[in-house]
Amino acid sequence: MRAITPNIYEIDTEAFGQDKIVASYIIKGRDKTAIIDPGFPSSAPVIRNKLKANGFDPANIDYVLLTHFHLDHSGGTGAILKDSPKAKVAIHKRAAFYVRNFGKIVGGARMVFRPEIVKKFGEARDVPHESVVSVIDGDSIDLGGGIRVRVLHTPGHCPDEVSYFEEASRSVFTGDVACLQYPHLNYVPIPAGSPPIFDLAEQLSSLTALKSIKAEKILLPHYGEVGGCWDDFIDSSVATVENTKKKITGMFKENIEFQQMVERLRADIIRASGRKEEELPAFLSTIYLREMLKTGLMGFFAYLLEYAPYPRAFLQEMCTAPVTRNA
Repeated sequence: MRAITPNIYEIDTEAFGQDKIVASYIIKGRDKTAIIDPGFPSSAPVIRNKLKANGFDPANIDYVLLTHFHLDHSGGTGAILKDSPKAKVAIHKRAAFYVRNFGKIVGGARMVFRPEIVKKFGEARDVPHESVVSVIDGDSIDLGGGIRVRVLHTPGHCPDEVSYFEEASRSVFTGDVACLQYPHLNYVPIPAGSPPIFDLAEQLSSLTALKSIKAEKILLPHYGEVGGCWDDFIDSSVATVENTKKKITGMFKENIEFQQMVERLRADIIRASGRKEEELPAFLSTIYLREMLKTGLMGFFAYLLEYAPYPRAFLQEMCTAPVTRNA
């Protein structure tokens, strides 16, 4: 674990047995403690051991705060609750159903990723209905001692995406609405598309809206704390999303195959990192980067070609429906 502030800690979840791919975070208030995005199910033992090694009792975790329901963020929740039975799981109201029924999430992941990757996810446990707390934009979670976390609805990557803003340190936990930036790839920004209901217009709108919070610390799930100015970070994410759209539409016009598109995007990222491919961790460059870009490209396809217009309409209706709150 690495201390970012006196109240915030980063945990490398060691996804797939690799470092610096998926980060989780601990926020400790005077009265309560929260963990943000515990990662894949297979990472739960890693988080448990690191908590204990750093003086945190897993039984004293009060909240699991999920930025969204995707397996690399929420998958370990059920396993965490086994050690933290009193914890409440906070997630946007659109996704509360999914964390109570993890089979739906796992089924979706199996449709997108290769079997050898899926095997490394681990087995996700359903979350008890009574443990789930639905949140919406503007809600806040008071951890005590002036440590308060505000919920910011930031759809685009997926409709239920939220970011969390810890007000005392002005730290923002972006989820995947902002571009991914991996240390091994020299923090090259990579947009996070996601099939089938990625909405590029909503992602750009969410990024623009985030500018107003004037964050001082930027904490990514993929991966870690990013230095620099908040406005520059947002501008870079917006530009990267827009440029990626242009690249993809250009490749459409060239009429090249899907896998060729993936390889071209991959080559562009490695080139931009300034690193030689042989210098990169083999799993990251040869397997994970390809899988991530394949998934992202599928998300852009879904948006550009309107593969999923009806789910969008359905989710829009859900967003405007009355909220059922549970504490």
